[in-house]
Amino acid sequence: MKFIFHYAKKYWISIFLMLVFIILSAKIDMELPKYTGKLISEGVAKKDLAVIYATGFEMIGLSLFSGAIMLASIFFASRSAGAIARDIRRDIFTKIEDFSMNEFGKFSVASLMARITNDARQFQQTFTMTMRMGVYAPFVGIGAIINVWSISGQMSWVVGGTIFAIIAMTIFISIFAMPKIEVSRKLVDKMNLQSRQIITGTRVIRAYQKDKIEQDKFSKINKENLKLNIFLERIFGVISPWLTLVSGLSLVAIAWIGSYLVKDGSILVGDIFSLIQYISQITFAFTMLSMLFVFLPRMFVSINRMKEVLDTDISVKDRKKTRKLPTEFSIEFKDVSFKYQGGEDYVLEDISFKVKQGETIAVIGGTGSGKSTIAKLIPRFYDISKGKILIGGVDIKELSQKELRKLIGYAPQKAMLFAGDIRSNISYGSDLTDEQIIEALKIAQGWEFVQKLPEDISSPVEQGGKNFSGGQKQRLSISRAIAKNSPIMIFDDSFSALDYQTDAKLRAQLAIKTKKCTKFIVAQRIATIMDADKIVVLDSGRIVGIGKHEELLKENEVYKQIASSQLSVEELTTSQKGKE
Repeated sequence: MKFIFHYAKKYWISIFLMLVFIILSAKIDMELPKYTGKLISEGVAKKDLAVIYATGFEMIGLSLFSGAIMLASIFFASRSAGAIARDIRRDIFTKIEDFSMNEFGKFSVASLMARITNDARQFQQTFTMTMRMGVYAPFVGIGAIINVWSISGQMSWVVGGTIFAIIAMTIFISIFAMPKIEVSRKLVDKMNLQSRQIITGTRVIRAYQKDKIEQDKFSKINKENLKLNIFLERIFGVISPWLTLVSGLSLVAIAWIGSYLVKDGSILVGDIFSLIQYISQITFAFTMLSMLFVFLPRMFVSINRMKEVLDTDISVKDRKKTRKLPTEFSIEFKDVSFKYQGGEDYVLEDISFKVKQGETIAVIGGTGSGKSTIAKLIPRFYDISKGKILIGGVDIKELSQKELRKLIGYAPQKAMLFAGDIRSNISYGSDLTDEQIIEALKIAQGWEFVQKLPEDISSPVEQGGKNFSGGQKQRLSISRAIAKNSPIMIFDDSFSALDYQTDAKLRAQLAIKTKKCTKFIVAQRIATIMDADKIVVLDSGRIVGIGKHEELLKENEVYKQIASSQLSVEELTTSQKGKE
């Protein structure tokens, strides 16, 4: 309830007006059966047309007024529920934006999407119904019970039996259905995750001819979900026929008892019709309350799932007091060690090196050596476990994340492009001229293919850059990092899809055009890093060598092994003798 109140208090005026209109509507609806009784007893029974006309017009007027008021209540209920759901979605999205890579590891993408969409929608729908029916139903139900008692106390057992039957149905549903709702939600998450895995990995699945295996996995989850949904539908399917039976028996009881009461003059014929309407109102009210008890647990399941995201503790946080950005942009690692949250072993251990502003430092190593992890530590995608990372002599933990990342142009390992056009992808929120965009493309060796497109930088980009090759996507991603014109550039294995010639041209242009920038390159190819001012060699999370290409070829066994696996004997000999 605290969660709901937190978001609802902002819209108290809309909620208050909704409650006022609901109560007015309920009050009018409780009066209508009295007019029915009057119409029958004083108009129809006595053949008094004046009473029939007068009472009929009054009923029509009250019904229209009640309908208008109910529409107003629906408007304010929908407005407030929609606004609350919008705020929740906004807060979840904002929270996710603050997630470090640690937090993303706790939730699947499919699960996060479900919480923003399905769970928020479930909350909105149930909240609207709860606000309307949670006030209207008890008000009408209690009012109708009082009116039945005032007309004939002998009908009280009919009312009691009706209420008991509805409550019994609610308990039945709660016992058998409620425990399955959370299970159903988890199954939907699993199905979304499996669907996404199949869709995104379809090429690999087909290449390895594992279509059947993946289909079986999906079918298993789908069958479980189907079985559970059928079970829930059967349980909920009991509601309608049960209510029809209860309502029918109640009306029969009223008609049967009423006939004796009319005969002995205890009540009028019109009262029987009033009682029938009041019983219908009681049945409707308690049915609505029963449905609330059914749907409220669903809403609370959705709330808990959304709260799970909102209450997630962010592992990478800014300090209360942060320092101003440095004016010098060297990068220094001092005894840095890192392990993943919940992990036992260090991925990186005792990493120390320094690169001056304007220099290029490269990191190379075998698969799993931790080279990409180093690149992710500088922008604080993760926080280090031990040691310090300094930019211009300032600990990066003393800088705000927002300000820190302003200093960095980042090209990730997997090029990420967004739906739009080339211009919007390269500028990406920055106010860049077309000339600046083209210049970045030229440095990244992307202008050659972009200018051949029908609309050059205005050419469309599909979601994820599906309409471009791997090499083209990388060049566009690199262009974005260059166009940002930051004093530090990080290229996290972002040259891997480029051919050797394009790679060489790009690095040559990069060296000329970004002399004042500190460049941090993670690579698997020796050719990409040969000209770096400093090369860091990693092996199993530790530095096993630092130096220039020629020095490492002479002195470092790990580097020699990597080089010999990629370069010809002639190239190795040339590299060793080149600067002797």
